Amino acid sequence: MASRSTPLSSDPRVNPLLAGQHWGLSVGESIALSYSIPQGSAFWVANYAGNEPSAWSALSAAETSAFQQALNTWGEVANIDLTQVADAETYGDIRVAFSQLVSDDPTAAAWAYIPGDPEESGDIWLDRTSGGSYQAGSFGYATFLHEIGHALGLGHPFETKVANNSLLTGDENSTQYSVMSNEDFEGAGFTFTPTGPNSYSWHPVQVTTPMLYDILAIQYLYGANTSTRTGDDTYTFSNSSAELQAIWDAGGSDTFDLSNQNLALQVNLNAGQFSSIGIKETWQDGQGIVVSAASDNVAIAYDVIIENVIGGSGDDVLTGNQAGNQLSGGPGSDTLIGGQGIDTAIYTENFASYALSTNQSLQILVNELSSGDSDTLSEIEWLQFKDQTIAAAVFNGNVPQNPDEVILNPNEGSENHINYFLLSLPEALATEASVEYRTLDGTALAGLDYKATSGLAVIAAGQTSAVIAVEIIADTIAEADETFFLEVSNPIGANFPEGEIILTAMRTIINDDFV
Repeated sequence: MASRSTPLSSDPRVNPLLAGQHWGLSVGESIALSYSIPQGSAFWVANYAGNEPSAWSALSAAETSAFQQALNTWGEVANIDLTQVADAETYGDIRVAFSQLVSDDPTAAAWAYIPGDPEESGDIWLDRTSGGSYQAGSFGYATFLHEIGHALGLGHPFETKVANNSLLTGDENSTQYSVMSNEDFEGAGFTFTPTGPNSYSWHPVQVTTPMLYDILAIQYLYGANTSTRTGDDTYTFSNSSAELQAIWDAGGSDTFDLSNQNLALQVNLNAGQFSSIGIKETWQDGQGIVVSAASDNVAIAYDVIIENVIGGSGDDVLTGNQAGNQLSGGPGSDTLIGGQGIDTAIYTENFASYALSTNQSLQILVNELSSGDSDTLSEIEWLQFKDQTIAAAVFNGNVPQNPDEVILNPNEGSENHINYFLLSLPEALATEASVEYRTLDGTALAGLDYKATSGLAVIAAGQTSAVIAVEIIADTIAEADETFFLEVSNPIGANFPEGEIILTAMRTIINDDFV
């Protein structure tokens, strides 16, 4: 396979990871690479640069499976088409085997050759005497990921290269950001292995994927794989062992389901940010192994959108992104921050099971009456209960106060937005009044032009009005103006005018897209 020198990028996070050579002709283009697992009949050229084949041995079936798994994690994030071929007189662009030369070097657990023209380019050599596991989560598996990175054209971020003095420094030069670093990130804690009745060996938790900057760098070389996990995927994480990984997801409506987690979570759905998910085990003299919440151990890769999150049983902080997020805190007193987009806080019980109020910052406080848990909501547009969905604006005062402010013919707009219907009484009542409501299609269709909603609208005692909110869905399609309706029925505590039993109001969504 041909290779070329790698030009520097404009991204200072990428350049420290570029080894200087890559497979193929131009950066950013997809590549087809072969790989092979040498066995007894393997062929090695006579002038092999490092003489590693002079004392080589093959991977076992289990080690081969782990290597293929690690190799595929790189293929999932970048446009690298990987095909296994036989290893005889012909062999793969990437090869992997053990060598006594590595075992004899006390400073190395493995090494690999970067892309290039020599026959050894792309070859990975391992230390047989390390005797450790190569399964995901082990030091051996992280070694696979690291050496495959070299074979694909990545270098150490702490070393300068020819015509490339870029470095990662400080916290960025760690396995939190790159599997190519030699500095272990300890925010995920340690893995402890018993060695006796009261003794353990331990090592920092190891990565199981290419990390945040690795993904940027490998996609700079070969482009992003936009076919990986394009469905509606659900991500779960262990609550009993620590993890260190980055998430690459190319599409769909995706969910972090953390309902199995018992410790407080810090979840940030913004791309390029870290979340604190799961446990961290550390050693404290006099206490032994101490379990606490992990810290910044799960990254969401750049250009990835995860839409939804379900929290655990601790006091979680869940932060949304630019999408329309659904945030469910679950048990505990949680903080939900919607961010940009039209965001919804999800609650599993009926509206009457909660007491809602606002604080001086106009954050909505949702108190579950049975448990006493109290959530704090910011930048949330909707509250979805088991029996109804209510606009957050009703509770934080950000609603129209008179009919003149209600827009009867809203523009479709370039972003989803809220349109209001106002229910009003001629005078305040001593007791509350309520009506049931639901949206109905006209020429506008629920799910395409607006979001269907239904529930119970209440005019509180002493008040003269209540607001019902409907979300208008924006698009870029030039089309006719379209209508939908809000139907209210079953009044309690007040009467409709002239004995009516159902009232209907219409909205016309004005097209503002043009060919």
